[in-house]
Amino acid sequence: MIVLVGFALFSAQRGSVGASDFSFEVYQRAGVLEGSQTSLADVLSIGKPVVLNFWAGNCPPCRFEMPDLQRSYEAHGDEVIYLGMDVGVFTGLGSRQSALALLRELDITYPVGAPPDRTAVVDYRVTAMPTTVFFDAGGVVVDRWEGAITESQLDAIVLGMLP
Repeated sequence: MIVLVGFALFSAQRGSVGASDFSFEVYQRAGVLEGSQTSLADVLSIGKPVVLNFWAGNCPPCRFEMPDLQRSYEAHGDEVIYLGMDVGVFTGLGSRQSALALLRELDITYPVGAPPDRTAVVDYRVTAMPTTVFFDAGGVVVDRWEGAITESQLDAIVLGMLP
């Protein structure tokens, strides 16, 4: 029964027509985000595929995957927008301080932010940490990954989103 519920949640998100918008505080811009506050709609309006990674500063699997996300960002960051979303305060797995410390420690340079409330966690059904949601250039959810993702798994999905 649990497997069917998990599959149903995945199926409901995959291929959905549009993304659920939310605002967020910008931790680091990386030449993509503007201002200290923005929204997912603003990011999607750039017209590039987006890799949205929900993570937390005190999450061991998040720590494990972040260097792979960084390498993928370095390889494809001109064609795809990578966006880390710190949700540690809503999952019990960190604070703003622990998130910023992890970014510094791992030398993460892709754009990162944090939502002001748990709306994004609920709307994107973040029940596992980390969770990565993939959008095509039109803002449609095309894939989803729950748990740590490796560089090769990430690159396979990212390359499939490129023309």
